[in-house]
Amino acid sequence: MMAVPTEVWLTEWVRWLMATARFGGALTLMPALSVPQVPSVCRAVVAFGAALAGLPFVPPVTTDAPVLLLIVLVRETVIGMLIGMVFASFVWLWEWVGELADWQVGFGFAALADPIMGTRVAIIARIATLLAGVLFFRLGGHHLLLRAVAESYRWLPVGSDFALRPQLGEMWWAMLGRGFFLALPFIVPTLGIVLLSDLVLGLMGRAAPQLGVLLWGMPARILACLFVTAIALTAMPNLAERLLTHLTTSVPSLLVTLAGR
Repeated sequence: MMAVPTEVWLTEWVRWLMATARFGGALTLMPALSVPQVPSVCRAVVAFGAALAGLPFVPPVTTDAPVLLLIVLVRETVIGMLIGMVFASFVWLWEWVGELADWQVGFGFAALADPIMGTRVAIIARIATLLAGVLFFRLGGHHLLLRAVAESYRWLPVGSDFALRPQLGEMWWAMLGRGFFLALPFIVPTLGIVLLSDLVLGLMGRAAPQLGVLLWGMPARILACLFVTAIALTAMPNLAERLLTHLTTSVPSLLVTLAGR
């Protein structure tokens, strides 16, 4: 049995390290893995395993200077985190849409403490966030993320130069804006009920002030909004699939812009 030369071991180790940086940067921001409750050891194991599976996509690194290797390692991490942020925005957009509905309904004043994210989230936003996390895996979002990282070597090979150009920010906000409007139909029925109930309660308050509209009107409006939101949840899988497709197709254009092509 022939011994493997030390140079080969070092080359393969550097390749695996570069793959771990890019895959790990993306998986760090992936929904469900980015929550504080997931141990760091678990994230590291998943990142190492994904890097090992994606090792065939990583070309050999030619430089041997430690400083240059460190710079390349940082670049790989930044690229991976950029891809991870694209897929993490899948959950962020649903949370933003839910918060918009919460403030219109009145749930913003009764925000719940979210032990997972360490923040305070209103009711509809919390429901939308939890369901979005489930749909992300149900729709194969984790597979799409790993595929996007593997295909990113076509546009940004290891060691390639890139710069954070203004066009990247414009494309990023355009992607989020388009994604927000794709998720917005989820709360349109709720906003319609809020507008209609405010109109009805206002007319009743002017016509018969002695009824005490504020005493029973607010609970009735909240009950109607919850009922409509429960019905709107049935449409969320289709909206989530369209949103995830939009985010996935946005990754190549962002990487090409990052590479300056």
